[in-house]
Order: sequence, then structure tokens, then C-alpha cells
Amino acid sequence: MTPSIHTQHAQASAHALLSPPRQLNLHPACAHLAAPRRPAAAAPVLQALRQAWPSLEDDEDALLALALMGRSHRVRPGGLLLKDGDSNAAGSLWLLVRGKLSMGLHDPKAVWRQGRALQPGQWIDLASAWPQAPFPETALALTPVLAHEFPAQAVLALCAAHPLLFKVLLASLGSSACEAMASRQAMSTQDFPTRLAEWLLNELRLNGQGDCLNLGLLKRDLAAQLGVTPETLSRTLRLFQQQGLIVMKHRELRILAPAGLAALR
Repeated sequence: MTPSIHTQHAQASAHALLSPPRQLNLHPACAHLAAPRRPAAAAPVLQALRQAWPSLEDDEDALLALALMGRSHRVRPGGLLLKDGDSNAAGSLWLLVRGKLSMGLHDPKAVWRQGRALQPGQWIDLASAWPQAPFPETALALTPVLAHEFPAQAVLALCAAHPLLFKVLLASLGSSACEAMASRQAMSTQDFPTRLAEWLLNELRLNGQGDCLNLGLLKRDLAAQLGVTPETLSRTLRLFQQQGLIVMKHRELRILAPAGLAALR
């Protein structure tokens, strides 16, 4: 009897797990921490994939095949997982499994400028693999990090048997492109209170607990992410507090009037 296509994928995954580890083009800060994955290590990757692509729950076979694909990497706090300008020659997709990553760049004075912060279950880089282009950002570990590297061409091959996977992959790439475009447009067309209100509401939706939000980063890093000076950020937060929209203490922020912030948009 001819094995099913799912069985063939499972056999291929098992073969990959038994094969010798291949040499990876990792940044030197974490290259020595890379290790070939064993089947037991698939569980945290599977959980991260469920967070990243919840709609893929309808295709459990695709989720399991993805979880067995590729290899994981551990990075110590302060280490670099990816470095901007380095080529994604291996053609890999990168997913954050555990820990926190700061995505950004070092300015000409070697000062770190964060563009965004990532939590487990978020994609680190989905785009550069396809043209094998340089990484657009550096990925700096804020805590012990476990990240997973998926070979893009193997993911694409899996899409042939799982149309939902292809749809989810395209949706993620499209969302990333739209978010980047919206961010550039906001920088050029919106005043800062509007952009800050939008950022706070979005962070509350993604990472908030009730009406409370832990900013999780220094004001200077948030200011760099939003494209303003720390003084402008502090002044606008004070204004929101005076207007009764928020209450803030250190990095803890409580949004008292989300409708008021939404009205600014």
C-alpha cells in the first residue's frame, strides 16, 4: 500500500531528526548554543505555533509537522539571535518560543534603539527568508530565549499538502507588510498624541491584564520605538494623566478611559 502524504511527511520529519546537524549561519553570540532538536523538544514549539497561528488548529497534522521541522536555539540574556545586515542565506523563518526579544538597531554611537518587543508565540522574521535578504533588524535577548528556526522551503513544500497552512502563512506576511506601511504612514501623518493613544490601546489588547499595562521597557526605548524624544513621550503621558485618561507609576500604567484614547484616533 502506498503511504499517505501525511505519513510521508512524518517519515521525512523523523529522518530529519535523526540526521546530523547542519552548519548554520548564526550570529556568533548564539551559534555555540545551537543544538539539534529531539522529538521531546517539539512540545514548546507546538505551543508557540498555536499562539502564532491559532487558525491552524483546524489542521493538527500541519501543526505537528511544523513542530517537528527545523531546529531550536537558546540565547543568554544580552546575546544576539540575529544581526541586522547579516544575510538570511539559509532561508529560514524564525519564531520566538520562550523569553523576550528586543528588536531594533544600534545607532552610529552604538546606542541600542528598540523598534519593537516580542513575546513568545510571535514571529521574529517571516520575510527575509524568501529573497534570502539581510535581516532588517537585530534580535537582542532580554531574558533567556528559546527561538525556533524553520527552513522556509520545507514550510512551502508542506503547504502543498495543507492549503490552510499556505493561507495562514500568506495572511501573516500580508499583516506584517500592512503594519509596516501603517507605521510609516502614521509617522508622517499623525501627531504624536494620536500615535501614542493608538499604541497604548494596541498594547492593552495584546499584552494587557484588564485595564492594566506593564510597559516592560525604558521610556527612552519606547520613545525610540515611537520616533520621538523621551521628553516628548514623558510630556504626552503627563498630559494623558492630567486629562484622566491614564494613571501611571514607573512602568505600570492603568488605562482609565479607553474610549477617550480611542477618540484621539
